[in-house]
Amino acid sequence: MHQSGVLAIEEGDIEIETEFDPYYSNIGMFINLADEPVPELGEAGEFEVYKDLLSRSLVPRFMLVEASINPLPVAGVLIRRSHPVFYDNADYGNDSNWVETFTAGFEEPWALALFLGNRVDFKSPKNLEEQNRGFMGYLLSVGNYHIKRNQMIDDHWMELEWKVKGDKVLENYDLSWSFRFGFKFHNNRDITDEFYIGIRRDRIQNNMEVLSFFHNGGIEFTYRMDKNTGNSIGQKLIIDKKIPLGTDGIVFSIGFGFTRDTRFKYKRSLQDDSTDTTFLLRPSLEF
Repeated sequence: MHQSGVLAIEEGDIEIETEFDPYYSNIGMFINLADEPVPELGEAGEFEVYKDLLSRSLVPRFMLVEASINPLPVAGVLIRRSHPVFYDNADYGNDSNWVETFTAGFEEPWALALFLGNRVDFKSPKNLEEQNRGFMGYLLSVGNYHIKRNQMIDDHWMELEWKVKGDKVLENYDLSWSFRFGFKFHNNRDITDEFYIGIRRDRIQNNMEVLSFFHNGGIEFTYRMDKNTGNSIGQKLIIDKKIPLGTDGIVFSIGFGFTRDTRFKYKRSLQDDSTDTTFLLRPSLEF
């Protein structure tokens, strides 16, 4: 289940919002650093949003403080730790496990994040109620654990990335996008520091064929490499099929794909002898 909402709004400067999802849930505090209100672009298109954000990119005017948790990845850790027999019985195929299939793809159980950048708002045609937003700027995230194959590993990590993302609700379809690149540094010397590039794009359109992946689907891809040597340390690819359920905005989503770690991902005690590929399956309801 994926659901978002506003807990409280303090007029003008601060908004507190929540997002609930079995894979990524968070609470965030949005703070406007400028004296003027957040710019509103009306019915601007996606590329007009990019252009406006770039024109304002030199001086950050917006801050987000966020705490997040990844519920199902944490559940996978608890299952392997507390119910080892059940976990072992979930093995299938060649070194695959059903618990990992439904919970892998996130390398941390939780995080704290600080975003500094710019934000613009724009509304849908015909004055639909949904408020749409675009963001561009720098994101600093920190945490104290790393997850490998449903096992928690001590690791104080820090991630710094540049990111542009947005959500736009139109009269006949919803669109969201995210482009990012950055570095991730690990205190645990057995985990490789990395540089990565990631994209995500989702589209939902009620009046098109349900089976169309273009009109009702999404894609997420991440490519990671050793920041010192440039060796590939892994990739993640997820393709989503989205099925609108009626006209109430409820969407069933099923994602499938893989995450792949090469032998350069880890070192010494954590290193694998060969590439480790995990099949991913992610069912969800979006509201």
